[in-house]
Amino acid sequence: MSSAHQNVLVAEIDWPALEHAYGDASDVPGWIEGLGDAQTVEESLYELWGAVLHQGTLYDSTAPSMTSIAAALGGRQTADAENVAWLLLMFAETVRDYERVGMDDTETVTLVRSARDSLIGIARLVQPLISGDGPEAAAAALLQAAAYPADSGSHTPDSAARPVDADALDALSTQAGSRPAGQVEQACVAALIILGADASAALADGDPGLAMAATLSRIANGGNETSDLDALVAGWELAVEVAPNVAFGGDNLPEWLSAVNSGAAAHVLAALPVPDEAAIFGLVDVVIGSRSNATAAVRRLLALAVLPDTEPETMIAALRQCPPTPDVCDALVALAEQVTDGGTATIGSSAFDTDARADAAFALLRAGDGRWSRPIARALLTNPAARGLMVATSVSGRSALGHALIREHASSATMLVAAILQALRRDPPADPSSDGAGHLVTLLATWPAEAVVGALPQVRELLEVAPKVVADALATWGDTASIDRLREAGGSGDAAVLLALARLTMDRNDFHRVLDTDLRYTESAVLEHWADRTDTRFLDWCRSLVGTEPATSVYQRGDQLTALRILAEADSGAAVTGWPVLRSIIDAGTEPIEDAIRLALDWRARQLLPPEAHTDFEALLADLVVTDRTNYSGPVVKTGVAAAIALLDLGLPLPGTPARVTKLVARAVTDEWARDVGLRLAERLTVASAPVRRAVAKKLRSLVDRDERFDSAGDIAVEDERALARLRPILHDLEAG
Repeated sequence: MSSAHQNVLVAEIDWPALEHAYGDASDVPGWIEGLGDAQTVEESLYELWGAVLHQGTLYDSTAPSMTSIAAALGGRQTADAENVAWLLLMFAETVRDYERVGMDDTETVTLVRSARDSLIGIARLVQPLISGDGPEAAAAALLQAAAYPADSGSHTPDSAARPVDADALDALSTQAGSRPAGQVEQACVAALIILGADASAALADGDPGLAMAATLSRIANGGNETSDLDALVAGWELAVEVAPNVAFGGDNLPEWLSAVNSGAAAHVLAALPVPDEAAIFGLVDVVIGSRSNATAAVRRLLALAVLPDTEPETMIAALRQCPPTPDVCDALVALAEQVTDGGTATIGSSAFDTDARADAAFALLRAGDGRWSRPIARALLTNPAARGLMVATSVSGRSALGHALIREHASSATMLVAAILQALRRDPPADPSSDGAGHLVTLLATWPAEAVVGALPQVRELLEVAPKVVADALATWGDTASIDRLREAGGSGDAAVLLALARLTMDRNDFHRVLDTDLRYTESAVLEHWADRTDTRFLDWCRSLVGTEPATSVYQRGDQLTALRILAEADSGAAVTGWPVLRSIIDAGTEPIEDAIRLALDWRARQLLPPEAHTDFEALLADLVVTDRTNYSGPVVKTGVAAAIALLDLGLPLPGTPARVTKLVARAVTDEWARDVGLRLAERLTVASAPVRRAVAKKLRSLVDRDERFDSAGDIAVEDERALARLRPILHDLEAG
């Protein structure tokens, strides 16, 4: 394709009418043009990836952008063909991801359908590259397969298989027969296999690389033939070389294998005689991705954990992501005993101090295993970097140790208190932002004063290092001996320190001094700890927090709700004047939606609102159930479910059809942020009408019986097992009703 033709294609699109992650798409043509210049291609690729395919998200500008990019690539008008081709493969993978997950809102369905349709045009545009060589030719071959999936596993309407372009098959077959066979020929064979076409001619001479390409592609298509699995085990080293040529993401073969065929991954990875770290974490991926294959993968991981040359840190990192069975917990305890020092981990460009003993202990704590305190105490006592330790809380996420323990409601223990004090005596990290001393002090403050009485002198000495959290801890413990220290520290005007002082003195003037400071990010603490809730000045400040419109951030809306509650407690008439703000928060459907609804229910029960407001509130709840509230990522899942529970609490019937109620429950149960409220609604529906019970039970049964785990912000397999443990008895009651 000529440059002029490609420019015409770009010019035909009304880019300002389209959107990407950062606004309208009027800047896209410039980025596409920049792909042809060696000086700008890197920046243009970065901008296109970040804007029109931001974090694997589809926008209405994504499909036309990718089509225009394909035109430039197919016309050999790019300065970095390999990475331009990679961007197109990333787009194809994104489309498949959307289709696998399935979306039910009309806007997303339309986007996915448009993206799927565009892949056919993209495949045709890059088809001439197949006869060449290099990564872009291999990518062009794989894009043919991406455009015509025989079975995409899609949940998206109109995603049925489309007839494969005959010219594409001819191009793939011709190039697959070229010799000597290399990357492009392997990609062509893979594409033919994925498309269900005949690749026998290319495989007739037994070329090992092509044979492995065919094996990997049959497995990617869901095949589990013993001959293919055995061939993969026997030829693992060759497969590691071939996989990047035949599959997007194949540069990590264990990870790719577990994603495309968890059954094959469990078999193959368990059969490898000497699995490396990638294979070990491939087994973890099986555990995370597949309920049915997890047991076999965990069994192999447990067997590896007791081998004499196994690295305990590696096995702790693997097993802490597994469902915490007694065997897994025993292995974590044993492995933690073998660890004698800490290490570092990198997330993005940042490095963090870590200790596998702390990671093992945190997993044990979540499992309710009382043995958790010993390994974490050992880490705190012996690791020189104990003040800055970050503990693993998800597949790739970490949190300050003290903060993580607080979230899990860790209980006190004499040995643990001593270990924390030892950690606090350590030198702080070179980077002050990595110092976790404040989180450790906050953890101590969650425990009774009598449990930490020996820690008081040392905590007081940290007042200059972490004044806000230390002051709060001293106030929480009622440490009146620290009043003079706090008064001195409060001279700088720090609101948190002055609030702690007021909590200890209970002096009205000390509380008022708090209001004279900059209260940003301290508002919630002031609302929580203010002593005299009839104080006129305090109530005036509460009114200023409420204002007349919902705040823009979640924490500020939370403060608005607290202030509204306080004002109504002081003067029942404040509920009437505050109702418009509360109603607006509820109507928007954003967090903290449950707290907002709970406050409205409380006012209704106490008859603080006039009858017309009661009627309005009930109508608003009904509307939230039947009409989605949306944000930039689609429907706000929790809103309709929280409203439905509120209606049931009021003894009112749920509006909408059984199908609508089922959709609300299913979306919430499968959403990591709304799962708890979804399960609570499902539990309430065990006494609903028969049509609703049957519809909800049918959907929940499909979720319980499927192989895919529920997604989670934490460790997926662990959270999935917890969710199933709650869901199964609810489902039993729904089906028995």
